[in-house]
Amino acid sequence: MKKRKMKLSWIVLAAACVVGTLPTMARAQTAPAAADETARPVGLRPDDRRAEQPLTVPVFGVPVQLGGAWEFTTDQRREFDLDPARARDRRTSEHEVKLDARALFSPQWTGFVQAVWLHESRRAQGTPGVQVSRERERGQAWLRWDGVAAGTALAVQAGRVALLERRSWWWDDDLDAVRVTVGEGAWRLDSGLAREIARRSWQDAGIRPENRAVRRWFGQATWRWQRRHALDLFWLRQHDGSGDMAAGSVLNSEDDTDPSDLRAGWLGLRASGEARFESGHRFAYWADTARLNGRERVTDFTEGGDGRFTAGATAERALRGRAFDLGATWIFPVAWRPSLTVGLAEGSGGERSATLDANFRQTGLQENKGRLAGVKRLRYYGELLQPELSNLRIATAGAGIRFFDNSSAELVWHRYRQPVASTRLADARISEDPTGLDPRIGDEIDLFMALREWRRLEFTLALSHFKPGPAFAADRRSRASKVELGVALNF
Repeated sequence: MKKRKMKLSWIVLAAACVVGTLPTMARAQTAPAAADETARPVGLRPDDRRAEQPLTVPVFGVPVQLGGAWEFTTDQRREFDLDPARARDRRTSEHEVKLDARALFSPQWTGFVQAVWLHESRRAQGTPGVQVSRERERGQAWLRWDGVAAGTALAVQAGRVALLERRSWWWDDDLDAVRVTVGEGAWRLDSGLAREIARRSWQDAGIRPENRAVRRWFGQATWRWQRRHALDLFWLRQHDGSGDMAAGSVLNSEDDTDPSDLRAGWLGLRASGEARFESGHRFAYWADTARLNGRERVTDFTEGGDGRFTAGATAERALRGRAFDLGATWIFPVAWRPSLTVGLAEGSGGERSATLDANFRQTGLQENKGRLAGVKRLRYYGELLQPELSNLRIATAGAGIRFFDNSSAELVWHRYRQPVASTRLADARISEDPTGLDPRIGDEIDLFMALREWRRLEFTLALSHFKPGPAFAADRRSRASKVELGVALNF
């Protein structure tokens, strides 16, 4: 088994290199390189949109750009427990409001502050009334100094910063950090140190247990070896110094528990790019690979009849894992710009014991959202299941169209299978666990539509259907479905 896994890792790396050479092979047919896209303002996520001429007001002589966004999503989920004998469907509505201000102190100094308000209402079948939650979160708040050294592209940023990368496979989160960015043109390095220094939500009593005393060193080095083609090196080192919970300690709720402390590192490589041919055809590709090594201290907690949790013994085990994600999209130069996408991703599975966990796990900062050929990012591992790439193989095929200038529809199919049959399906959005007797998790099909014909307003619609496989008990194979409608207003 070990030899087969090593061979598979070499195959993945070789495939990444071969895919990366395709644009060179097509260079003679590729259209002349266009100008680089305008860099996005620091802190804005790939789908964030702001006014081209933001409202600017002077504050003590400093120009301050004001902006914000309102997002509303409503979804209805059916049969999420895969049990046809129980009625547990639910409907959820969420509002998110962001207000931000960007202060342009000088060409070298920029400040940014953001506030976030969240409101959620949930109605569950079989439960009377509506559950409502409200939160106020501290968003980004940072200072950035560009041109630290004269004549260099060196910048330092400190505060609560947005840690972003294009596919969100590694990270898409806000962290309290100090980071350094250097380089322009063909080379770029982004690295920093992070540790939470305050609670994220005003409703929290303090820093959440899973984030308390967690130190991170993150980094991304990029080499743009040709126009529209790049190699990226990613790394993350995490050290949880929160300490073990004393056996017998009693906590009021599950939110207060901290069952896992990691001292681990991730290292990975990505090849990605796009070839544009004179005929109008476009070919985009990506190839990610990653390795995880480290140690984890695991504490058992037992729930009592009063709803409180008691800490048990703590054990330490080694972590070993690897993952890859390969894919390509072909766009055709005809009406509605149809596209075809294929992909294959796998996170290793294996022993999970008191001394070793051979199951890959992602960084915990990931979102697994990215663009295929449409105008807006989607959850490329499934809009309904949304699993973490851990002991899971995901085969993907999709087709899409652009039916207006800036609107698209994409139909995407996923097949899920565990390399090692297990009772655990990491971070999946269904409540039923597999039996651990069969690796075939099931299939999902998603229809994702995005309408973005206006600068400030956009609509999204996601229809999802999950068909469970033999990995689930025979009486737990009811098909799950989800309908989600989203509206976003940017200003």
